[in-house]
Amino acid sequence: MKPFLSIAALLVLALPTHASDRVTLEVVEDATLGPYLATGTGRPVYAFSTDTPAEHGQPAEITCTSAACRAAWALIPTSATPHAGAGVQRADLGTTAHGTRQVVTYQGWPLYVATQDTPEQPPQSREITGFGGVWTLLEGADTTAPVDIDAAEAKFAQDCAQCHGRTGRGMASFPALTGKEAGHISKRLRQYRAGEAVGPNSALMRPVAARLSDAEIENLAAYIVLEFQ
Repeated sequence: MKPFLSIAALLVLALPTHASDRVTLEVVEDATLGPYLATGTGRPVYAFSTDTPAEHGQPAEITCTSAACRAAWALIPTSATPHAGAGVQRADLGTTAHGTRQVVTYQGWPLYVATQDTPEQPPQSREITGFGGVWTLLEGADTTAPVDIDAAEAKFAQDCAQCHGRTGRGMASFPALTGKEAGHISKRLRQYRAGEAVGPNSALMRPVAARLSDAEIENLAAYIVLEFQ
């Protein structure tokens, strides 16, 4: 019984004091991270890559349902229309049904706050892996959807597996991708795309990276960390 009470206590602390309170979302500027989306009380806001956004009149599919996941990541409930604060477009805000409650959405994606984040401190990371997906810190007015793991898996199989191996452990002179951070991977891909020489395989990597968009680079970096960590 004690573990259950502990998880319940975490959930209570993570959620707004009154679910009926009108939730405000606004853009917060951080000197290191830049702009990101937060609640009116200063809680950084995240989306989960394995959720499905609400669209065409259909509710969102929420996949963070286990007790452990909900203890670490709390949905933002409301019974009123969310308020667009500084830097946020009203058209991007909405709600979706989840059980007997309505929860806040941004561009259709259900929104979460992390129990480890506090209003007094900036979020610890832009991309966090856990519970089978990637948690994306929503980055202000230019917010993009969470990484597309399925698209990244297909791109990896098409462009990367033949050299780095299907399990990311490397082949011949191509290094293993296991244990790499997402920031390191995305930086290297951008360097190759820009034509820089950053290792003995640069000549082979440059034409591959040249075909990647910014979104594809971020997707690949998140997928590699999630799949081969």
